[in-house]
Amino acid sequence: MGIPAFSVDAGTLYEGHDHAWGASQEKEFNDNHYHNFSDNFDPKWDFRGDAKLARFGIDLGWQVITSPHTVEWNQGDEFEPARKSSEAGN
Repeated sequence: MGIPAFSVDAGTLYEGHDHAWGASQEKEFNDNHYHNFSDNFDPKWDFRGDAKLARFGIDLGWQVITSPHTVEWNQGDEFEPARKSSEAGN
């Protein structure tokens, strides 16, 4: 019902490669390995970017919890009717 949330994705840009290369790697893995018998750890994988992503997530979370204002709903957003209906039922 429009609960404010963050969704952080690693993206497809890898050091030494362009977005097209990353997108093709992601597609190949998702199409052929994700949730399949071949969905296993590969020692060739490079997890250095995960440290940057984790630091970003920690910084983002810190900014939210130390913000002087709480997250507020956007009046008139697409979730407002469902939210108001739910609030009326409580």
